[in-house]
This record gives sequence, structure tokens and C-alpha cells, in this order.
Amino acid sequence: MPEDTVQALAETGDGYLWIGTTGGLTRFDGMRFVLNGSNTLPSPGVNSIFCLSPSRDGSLWIGTEGGGLLRLLNGSVKHYGEEEGLTDGFVRSVFEDHRGTLWIGTDSGLFRVEGDRVKRIGRADAKGPLAVHEISEDSIGKIWVGGSRLLSIEGEEIHFYDLPGSYSSNRVKAVLQTTDGTVWVGTVSGLERLSRGKFEAVPALRGTVRALMQTSDGTLWIGTIGDGVWTYRDGVFSHLRGLLPGNTVLRIFEDSSHQIWFGLVGGLVRLSRTPVRVVPLPGGSDSDYETISGDGDGSLWVVASGVYRVVDGIALPYRFRKLPEVRIRNIFRGRDGDLWIGTDGTGAYRLTPHGIVHYSAPSELTNNFIRAFLEGRNGDMWIATDEGVSLLTRQSVRKLTMADGLVHFSTRSLLEDDKGDIWIGTDQGLSRWHQNGFAHDAATEALQNEKVWAIYEDPTHTIWFGTRDHGLFRYQNGRIAQFTTVQGLASNSIYQILEDPQRRLWLSGPNSISSLSEPQLNGSSEGGGHLSVSVYPMPYGAEDAQMYGGRQPSGYLDPNGSVWFPSSKGAVQVLLNDKFVPGLPRLLLENVTLDGRTLPLTGLVQLPSRMTRLEFSYAPLSLRPQTGIRYQYKLEGFDRNWVYAGTNLSASYTNLPAGTYRFRVQAFEVNNPTLLTEASIEVRRSPFFWQRWWFLLLCTTALLLLTWAVYRLRMHQVRLRFRAVFEERERLAREMHDTVIQGCTSVSALLEAVASLQPQTKDPKDDLLHHAREQVRTTIDEARHAVWNLRHEDGAAVDLNASIAAISAQTLRDFGVTVSHPVNGEAYSVPGAVSRELLMVVREAIYNAILHGHPTQITVAIRYETKQLCLLVIDDGVGFKPGGVPVDHHYGITGMQERMEQLGGTFAMESEPGSGTQVKLTIERSILSSKAEHGRRWAIS
Repeated sequence: MPEDTVQALAETGDGYLWIGTTGGLTRFDGMRFVLNGSNTLPSPGVNSIFCLSPSRDGSLWIGTEGGGLLRLLNGSVKHYGEEEGLTDGFVRSVFEDHRGTLWIGTDSGLFRVEGDRVKRIGRADAKGPLAVHEISEDSIGKIWVGGSRLLSIEGEEIHFYDLPGSYSSNRVKAVLQTTDGTVWVGTVSGLERLSRGKFEAVPALRGTVRALMQTSDGTLWIGTIGDGVWTYRDGVFSHLRGLLPGNTVLRIFEDSSHQIWFGLVGGLVRLSRTPVRVVPLPGGSDSDYETISGDGDGSLWVVASGVYRVVDGIALPYRFRKLPEVRIRNIFRGRDGDLWIGTDGTGAYRLTPHGIVHYSAPSELTNNFIRAFLEGRNGDMWIATDEGVSLLTRQSVRKLTMADGLVHFSTRSLLEDDKGDIWIGTDQGLSRWHQNGFAHDAATEALQNEKVWAIYEDPTHTIWFGTRDHGLFRYQNGRIAQFTTVQGLASNSIYQILEDPQRRLWLSGPNSISSLSEPQLNGSSEGGGHLSVSVYPMPYGAEDAQMYGGRQPSGYLDPNGSVWFPSSKGAVQVLLNDKFVPGLPRLLLENVTLDGRTLPLTGLVQLPSRMTRLEFSYAPLSLRPQTGIRYQYKLEGFDRNWVYAGTNLSASYTNLPAGTYRFRVQAFEVNNPTLLTEASIEVRRSPFFWQRWWFLLLCTTALLLLTWAVYRLRMHQVRLRFRAVFEERERLAREMHDTVIQGCTSVSALLEAVASLQPQTKDPKDDLLHHAREQVRTTIDEARHAVWNLRHEDGAAVDLNASIAAISAQTLRDFGVTVSHPVNGEAYSVPGAVSRELLMVVREAIYNAILHGHPTQITVAIRYETKQLCLLVIDDGVGFKPGGVPVDHHYGITGMQERMEQLGGTFAMESEPGSGTQVKLTIERSILSSKAEHGRRWAIS
């Protein structure tokens, strides 16, 4: 706040509390104060605010000291001064009646707003000008005006009232009619009330009464100058001494959640309804430790810097007369009535009817600093100290330390379970004493590094462990489960665990007291939903109270219907039968910041393409304490699940992809996590230009065009290479024709000429000459075949039937063997490359038949079948045995097989001695189609 002196309080319809101070105007949302003149609020231009009045149209009327009247509406301020008819700038009271008429009280008269003008009501009389400090309305619509005079206005009639006392002592500061019809008037000399048509002074109050307020429960609150606050209820006046930090009360106000606010010279005070009360310890609060325990007779022992006995809600110092001067840590009442007292350095004392028994180290105790007592079912006494545990039985004393198996020397808590085992919580793990020895189980394993400050066993024999840092652990059926603030606990530090008759577990922590249903916890798992947890706000004056733990007992369940915990402010009592459930706050999205820059919250929030960090800030709008409110958020389109935020009031995102998102934030009370309130906003991040659809389409089109261009270029290069290869083949063919073939032809002609000149008689040389002639013919024929292959492109079409007919004619001329060539089926197109390979195989088969089989007849049959093309070469020669294939130094059978394999076809040969030979060539029609398509692609220019 700009200054501490609070003169005016008002709550507007949107839930904000407005605070007028001598230094300016402030708005409060339950968590933060926003000063007048900041980036959020317009400045009214005047510092000292004396009165505030919200209007039914949503505006806030502001009365200033010297600056006239201001109207704040939708972020704009309108000023009313002399030009509008308001002749006095010192506005002391602003009030809107049930008709909507706005009344203004100033130091020099009463005014009324009519449209955009201000009209004076009444004129000065013999007693001087009317100074107005208070305006109110009673149940019948009569307007009461108090200041230098007291008067009422009903219609056009004005009635003046005389108050007891002198003129200077009966100046009016407050006027109020309570629900019972009584009109109360606060003056500079005390409190007056209207009785039988006359005002009578209330004897109980003397001094200036500045503020009057009747709260929703019917209590009349009276604020005075210098005498603090009073209440009037059921005919009784009560002076609440010490309730407030100051005795000068300038304003009293009750908000919509029934909290009472006090404007003081020294600040602002809020009184909230809570089932928690604090019993102060005279001179004993704020010590370095504190324990609390019951004594069976309804009283309590509280140990802090001294010993206190609490009886009927009042703590009184207590001294044990027979006990020496020792510093006490804790007190425990045994079942036999003996009182055990633990000290801070002098061991333990047992107060019995027969005297005092002292136990100390090293004879009976491991250490003289006592932290906890536990009486076993068999009457044995366990004493936990700073350095181990001592067991006192009727017959002996046993000291247990780390040398005996204790997990850690610094012990904090003790419990005996239903089986008789003793659980010992330490600052570094958990130990279990079982049948005269330490045993290990799942609990000791899971909590081996934990600070175990509280242990409790519920009626179902489930054991609960409260840790200093990591929440609550449940040991049930041999299994451990952990509960933390993620599941809804108020704190991860557990100082004490208690259970009331309604089976609610009570947990204390460093600065919180909470409760939750024990059956709810027993039916929940670690990964379950949010727990329903009730958090109890501390009363006024103890908001910053710190709970104590680590020394037992640090909590007590009173059979009379309350739980007690030690705190830095005294003994804290929570009433079990007070079922106070606060309402959910309204949730507001305060701002959206992008890389530190605040964005306007108008509809869809546009985000630029170049951004780094996006942050959403939200806040609850509730004037109540918000200790039990938790939050979760989700950015739809980015987050898959809700993100638990706890009490954090912001959410940030980095590297957010382009797109449209909706940010949702929910608030809930931990005591009812299923009841939610929500706020949301939509944001859209613009994509970079290379992420837009037209750019992607353009890039895709360019890529396709580039791919097509590269393909065309590649095809052109391949065709050029192919053409160069073909030209080279033609050159080689010409060279072979002009050299090799021509030379061989000449040699053949010479040999034929020599053969024609030979005599008729048989000579061995004739055979050699004959073979030479045959060999030359063969060489010439093969060379022609090679030249023919070189001169033809793969893609050129070849007539298969005509080519086989030509081979048949050539065979008849060269060798005198008749070759028939029948055709079966309807001919279809065969790619040129395939046809030439088939012709080469057929030519080789015919040549082999003539050379090795000596046939008289050869048949080359062509079968155009639906699924395949089949060629048969059949001769009636001598044949050969299977496996006795003749050796061929030219193409031979191996060459024919290789050619057919390259085509993707099959080669088969059948022969029997004396029965001739059959060669079968087949190729699937699908292969012919694929090769034809391949040939067409290569032929495209």
C-alpha cells in the first residue's frame, strides 16, 4: 500500500477490494496489491482517499480530500468539481441509495448527483454550513446524514435531530441502522442509539466512535479512536482488547466472503473465520522447541521456554516444586499415573507418589537429551534420546545404539504396533525392534535415508510414517506407498500424525495444519488422483506461526473434540466440529508475456514467428486466505496431460511450434479437488514463411521440376552415350566386314577353287582341305552374326517369323539340310532385343545339329501361347546319350543356356541315341511386356 493509514474500504462486483489510504488508491485481489497509477490502474490524480462507494452500474465512486469526486469505470476516470456543481473538494462520504441516487457529503454541505451535474441539497442555517461525514439509509428508505448535525431525509422533507451534549461533542462520525431497527450514531464523544424517539448515550463507550458495521451474523462492530474495537451482540458490549495491532479504527467492512476488514492508522487487518485458535503462552512463545501432551484430566501440558498448563483454553506457567532447576523438553503421563519428564541435558525424571526417580547417562540412558517417551503394553518404558534409545524394564536397563543395529543414533519418534514390535524413527532411516533384535523389511528398506519424525498406526493396522522432507509413507500388507504434494498434501514435511474419531488423519508441517480422510488414503495409490485435503488457515495475528516437530509429543488429540499442535505463537487448537468449507475463488489470467514483453489480452493472442519464451500468469480472485488453493494447467495442442503447478502462479513454454493453442488453467481447493474453476485464452503462433502452405507447395513443385529436369538431363546423357556406343559398334562392324570377313571370304574362295581342281581319287589331304573349308565357312558365318548384332539397336523391331524363315533358307543353301518352320497361335509383338537373342540361340541349335547330329530334316516350331512364347528346334540326327553332351568350342550349349538366362527364359534339351535332339526355348509373356516397356522408354528422345 502507498501509506499505512486506511480510511476507506469497498468491494466491487468483480470481487476486488479497493483500499483508500492517505497516500492513494490500492486494489487487492487476495494475493497482491496493485497501486493506483501503475500500468494496471488509472490514476485519479489525488493522493488522499477518504471514502469509497461501489455503484450498481459497476463504477467506483471515490471521495478525495481536496480533489473532489471521482468516478472510476472501465479503466477511465471522470472528475466532478466546481464546473459540475460540486463546490467543495473535500468529500467525506459517498452513498448510493436503493433508488440509485448518489449522495455526496462534504465539509460544506450535502450534494446529490443528477446526470452529469451535482446539485446542493439544503442551505446553511443559523448554525452555519452543514458539514457531512456520514450518509446511510434505513430499512424504509430514509436517508440519514451525520456530521455537524444529524438529520434524516424522507422524500422532500428534512428532519433534524438533537443529540445529547454540546455542539462540539456531538458531531457525528457514523450512522447505522441494525437489523432490529435500532439507529446507532457514533459521535466524537461516544455512541448514541435511538430509543423511543430520543437518542441516548451508551455508557460503556466513551471517546470518538469512527466506524459502525453490522456483520452478517448480527454482530455490531464498533471502531473507536484510541479505544480499539468493540462488539455488541445479544445485548452485551464487549471490548476486544489486543485483537488489533492498533487502537484507532477508521473503517470496518465485511466482504462477500464474510471476512471483516479493519482500516487502521497503522495498516489493514483481515479477520477470517477459521476453526483454529491460538492459546498464547505468557512469555513462552517463539522458543527453539515446543511439545504438547494431555494429562487425562482435561488439561494440557505445553513445554516451550517454560512449562505451561492449559486449562479451559488459558495457559498458565507451571513449576514442579520438587524438581530441580532443569530445562524441560517434554512431559508424558504413564498409565500408572506417574509423570515422566524429559529434559534438555539432564536426563529423565519420573515423578511418583513416593518421590522422584532420576535416570541419566551413562548408567541408564544413552544420552541426557530426551526426545520421546513410549510406554509399551507390558509396562516397559522406551526413551528416545539424541544418541540412541534406552529400554527400562522392571528388572533391567538396556541401551540400544548403532553398535546394536540401530540404523542411526539421532532418534526422533517411537511406536509400538499391534504385534508388539517397536518402530524407531531416526534422522537417517527407520528401525524395527522385533523379538529382542533389529529386523529389516520393506519399510526399513524404503525409508533407509529418510528423516522419520512421526509414526502412527491406524485401526486397520496400517502404519504411517511422516518424514521431514519427502511426505507421508504408508506401510500396508508388506508394501510401501508414498504421498507428497504432487498428490495434494499441504506439505512434504510431516511433524505429527494424529487421527480423530471420524477417521481423519491430521498432519502438521512447518507452516501448515491439514487433515484428510484415512480411508481415502488407504484406497489410494501413489499415482492416483488428487487427494481431498483440508488446510486450516491460522487466525489473525498468527498467520506466520511455525509448527514444531522432531521432539515428541508434537501433537495431541483432545477427547473433548479438538486437536492441538505446538507453534511459535503458542498452543494451536483446531475444533473438530467446525466444518468450515471456503468457496472456490474466481480465476483470472493476468497477463501473457512474450520474451519479457506483455501482450494485450484481447480475444486471440497473436504471437510472432520469431519467439523464444512464452509465459502465462494467472491469479485467484478471492479475498480469503488462499493456503488451500492449488493449480493445474494445460496448453491444448501441446501438452498431452494436465500439468500440476501446486501453488505456482505462472506457466512458461519455450520452442513452441507454429499453430493455434488454448491455454487452460484450473484452480481447486485441496479439500475438494473435483470442484474446479477455470480460465482460458487462445494463442496463435505465426509460422515462418518457409513453414507456410504456399511455400511448402512451391518447394514441392520446384523439387518435382528439378527431379524431372535431372531425369531428362540424365536420359539425354545416357542416349548420347548409347549413340556413341552404337556408332562405335557400327565402326567395328564395318572394320570387321572390310577386313576379317573379306579376308576369310577370299580364303574360302581359294579353298573352293583348289577343291574343284582336285582329282577324283581319294587322298588324305582332301579331308584336311574339306575341314579347312568348313572351318572358314563357320568363321565367316560367326563373323557375320557378330556384325549383324553390332549393327542393330536393341530397340529396333525384328520379325521373328521372317528371320527364322531366312535362317532356314540359309541353312538349306549352305548345308543342303531342309529346315521347316511351322507357326502355332496368333503372333504377337516380341521386343527386338529378345528376338535377336532367340534367333542367335536358334541359329546355334541348328548349327550344332548339323555339325554333330548329321540330320536330314530340322524343324523350328514357333508357339505363340497365352502366357509364354515357346520355340522348338527338333532334328532327326544321330542324337547322343544324356550326360554325353559334345564339347563345343564356340557358343555351344553353355552359350545358349547363358543367353536364355539373361533373357529371363528357360532352356531345355532332350536327346536319345538314334532318335535325334530337341531344344526347347520358353520365355514368359510378362517378361516380354516389361522388356518392351523398357525398350520404349529408351527409345523416347
